[in-house]
Amino acid sequence: MPIIYKQEIEGHAVLGVWKISESVDELLSMIQFSEGERETFEKFKLKSRQAHWLSYRLAIRELLDEECPCEFFYDEHGKLHFANLDYSLSVTHSGVYSGVIISKKHYVGIDIEKLNDRINRLASKFLNAEEMELLPELEQDKFLTIVWSAKEALYKLYGKSEVQLDNISIKPFAIGNEGLIDGKLEIGSFKKDYQVQYHFSDDGEYILAFSVDDTIIIKEKAK
Repeated sequence: MPIIYKQEIEGHAVLGVWKISESVDELLSMIQFSEGERETFEKFKLKSRQAHWLSYRLAIRELLDEECPCEFFYDEHGKLHFANLDYSLSVTHSGVYSGVIISKKHYVGIDIEKLNDRINRLASKFLNAEEMELLPELEQDKFLTIVWSAKEALYKLYGKSEVQLDNISIKPFAIGNEGLIDGKLEIGSFKKDYQVQYHFSDDGEYILAFSVDDTIIIKEKAK
């Protein structure tokens, strides 16, 4: 189906979530590929991965609502960019959803995660010592999914392969169905504070998190 959730962000960005109810063949019938995109698509062997890839590209086109064609490229860090537009872009997918955030002014990052109690076994792999102290007795899976998704959104915002989740720290926050989280990214001498917005789906099974770096203006692409 088309985008089921859309959010305008401070006049410069838009976010959209696509719920995948279509088959891969149905999604293919809705999109026109460039030669390069066709080659990329054919590298994916799993139907689920094909559906994710197709749906977030369709979401991008729906969010832009522009006649000019979208052209993309992956940089050396594996991050997706517009090749022909001076916009920032971040994409995500999990389960039956894919998500996109696009900004005409600032750099952005987005993440969608499905709530799963298996995340409890991974806590020590992405929480630092201070964050482990924040781990609640109740709703641990919800707390951990919020932290994981917030860190993933900041990871995608930074967009360079040298960053790891242990370079990102999250400050104390109250667990809720939606909220704002303060986070920090530290890599060597680089230190920067960010804010992540999150909210859960109506059924509580998925979380959406995103962040905007409003301190940096997007550079224009070389003509």
